[in-house]
Amino acid sequence: MSAALKLSERRVVARLPIRVMVEYQAIEDFLIDYTANVSLGGIFIQTAEPMAVGTTFKLRLSIPTRQRPIDTVGVVRWTVPPEESGPLIPGMGVQFDELNPTDLRAVHRLLAAWEDDALPE
Repeated sequence: MSAALKLSERRVVARLPIRVMVEYQAIEDFLIDYTANVSLGGIFIQTAEPMAVGTTFKLRLSIPTRQRPIDTVGVVRWTVPPEESGPLIPGMGVQFDELNPTDLRAVHRLLAAWEDDALPE
């Protein structure tokens, strides 16, 4: 994994294996991929062509239970290049950079709904 995080920098927010569509622009291409996981702080986009660490870009996250997608800005914080992925999924970890309070609540509701459905009764 490139841009490996030190133990003290690792996330404190749980990420959940939620797959939703994400649209974004990389250089001149408009891309559509899917998340491998989602957290309140960001997403992991499954892609064979991750952008460079530090890249800031606009993205649109489509949440199935919400009519309006989330339009925000993300920053690539780490990558898993296909040639280095081994058993891991290739892609990029993206931190939300400009998530407004309404969209943050929508992500929180998505996570809560997944947890409610994923827990055994």
